[in-house]
Amino acid sequence: MKIAVTGANGFVGRHVVARLLPRRHEVRALVSERPGSEGELPGGGAGMEVRRADVRRPETLRGAFDGVDAIVHTVAIPTERKQKFADVNVAGVAHVVEEARRADVARIVHMSAIGADPASPYPYLRSKGRGQALVTGAGIPHVVLRPSLLFGEGDDFFPRLRFSLYFPIVPVPGDGKARFQPVHVDDIAQALVAALERGDISGVHELGGPEAVTYDEMLEETMRGTGIRRPRVHLPVLLVKPAAFAMTVMPDPPVTIDQLDLLAVDNTPKNNALEPVFGVRPRPFKGALDYLRRR
Repeated sequence: MKIAVTGANGFVGRHVVARLLPRRHEVRALVSERPGSEGELPGGGAGMEVRRADVRRPETLRGAFDGVDAIVHTVAIPTERKQKFADVNVAGVAHVVEEARRADVARIVHMSAIGADPASPYPYLRSKGRGQALVTGAGIPHVVLRPSLLFGEGDDFFPRLRFSLYFPIVPVPGDGKARFQPVHVDDIAQALVAALERGDISGVHELGGPEAVTYDEMLEETMRGTGIRRPRVHLPVLLVKPAAFAMTVMPDPPVTIDQLDLLAVDNTPKNNALEPVFGVRPRPFKGALDYLRRR
């Protein structure tokens, strides 16, 4: 097939492209307009068609999906720093869907998130829910993946969790009992490829790793991965928010107020579809964060 991958130079996109190329698919890699972004592709972009695009600006997508059989849409932002949820997670999806419809694309595979809901009280999940609804309501055959937290070299979450280890005592927002089901990025990439290749897969699916862990357990694994041990203290989220607010002056703050709120929300799949639907056996999370030592 000829497949367009949005955000092909991003964390998930790179893994998808790396999985597609050996399977003899033609890849049209849509990368950010930032200079040098094509160099972040597997093999530096060799063996694929590379195109620069910004989902926030529909004119850059014009013709991007002409002649392709399917699209994998991976572009999203987990926090509002330089960009806004409404521009990327909502309008960006709308622009991709509009261009896909114009190009008569036969299939869209979309990355959403567990908890995504247009009515969510959390801005990130609300934006992801609105974006997901645009895909499911587009009238185009689709598969939507809703994963839990992703881990793997190059991820965004666990290096930020590592930042808390620089304090002599690690502040833990809330009781640390919220549950997550971290899933390796390459397992998600395999599921995305399966969604492209297997016509029997359709609809919306929640995905996670092999077991649920609490926030405290994720912090413990981060300590194990970095080799940094620190005592911890649980604090009410309201007491941690002023520090998060103070960090907003940083160009890339390690945590935002919205993220603190989300850390109190369970993030596990109701029915983990990774193996029964997509045929991917999830790799373990515990003992898998050694890459944090190399960053």
